[in-house]
Amino acid sequence: MGRRPVRETASAAHVDTPAAAPAASGRRISWDVIRVVALIEIVIFHATYLGPATEPGIPAVSHPWTHTCGASILIMVSGYFAAVTLARNPPGRWLARRFARLLPAYLVAVVVVYAVVKLFSPDEFSLHELRWTDLVGNLLLLQQLLPNVAYVDLSWWTLPVQVAGFTAMALLAWWRVRGRAVMPVLWVVVLCPIVFREIWMGDHPATWMTIAVEGTGLAMAHLLVAGVAVRRWATRRIGTVHLILLLATVLVAEKVHPPLTSVILVAVGLALMCLAARGPDWPLPAVLVEPVRWIAARSYGIYLMHQSIGYLLEDRLARLGCPSWVWVGGAVTAAVLLGWGITAWVERPAYNTLLRFIGRAPGAVPA
Repeated sequence: MGRRPVRETASAAHVDTPAAAPAASGRRISWDVIRVVALIEIVIFHATYLGPATEPGIPAVSHPWTHTCGASILIMVSGYFAAVTLARNPPGRWLARRFARLLPAYLVAVVVVYAVVKLFSPDEFSLHELRWTDLVGNLLLLQQLLPNVAYVDLSWWTLPVQVAGFTAMALLAWWRVRGRAVMPVLWVVVLCPIVFREIWMGDHPATWMTIAVEGTGLAMAHLLVAGVAVRRWATRRIGTVHLILLLATVLVAEKVHPPLTSVILVAVGLALMCLAARGPDWPLPAVLVEPVRWIAARSYGIYLMHQSIGYLLEDRLARLGCPSWVWVGGAVTAAVLLGWGITAWVERPAYNTLLRFIGRAPGAVPA
């Protein structure tokens, strides 16, 4: 995606061991492992490589993690569970619940990150010159549509993609696009942006082309499609050969749409998703189960808060003469603490409050 920054969110039997047993909610540890590994990849990529590469006040580290795949994997996982929950709820109520989960924490994160960067960043910091119009544009999720709106946090390119994708999924469900009609739609969503980019966009596309393909999130829709396809395969609505062909095309899309990502690692993520979707739950040492679940439950908050504030903290600690392990560790610790805070104080209370109103909406039915 031209304006997208360098990127770094079943019912099968589980392994009957204490470490691998699901929680009382029936949640499988395998999906939490995928989320946590993807999140760690994102945070480490930004803290050790992209931060030093883009901010003049952050020195290079000796062994940076230079691959990027985590954000793509998180969106694919999000697509999978969107398909799971959409099948159980009326589309309007489902979309409202999705937005109730995503948007309050995001809106608060925009304001907090903007304020921290404006108040505490040095003049040479890349985001020091953010304007109030950038704040408003990010609050309205227009940073990907409008070239003159700067990202308050570059990680947030995923939010417009998810909002647009979930809206499209709800509309398709409302129009009763189901059964065999679903797969042609998925193929069109993956193939059309590839064809459009390769035939018409070229190296210097017109602004309207960039907005149509990238600003709308269409260029990244293949990631949500991948998750939906894995879900349909897990429920045996499509065959293995069909899934392989579609996921191979998804990887082509991931390669074609800039910037470059580690397509091999994205493919590994897809393979792990397939194992989690149709295989037994994964055995995990008992000592790791609670930490993995704890981080997974706060992964969205950590994702929202880790990059811009992490860069600023790294910049400040590096200027004080701290070694790289201190400022990298500080950025990671800050991400976890801020992610915990926004989850505990914003995401969960806001979601629970909004859920009461959503449940009272006319025509609402229990999930």
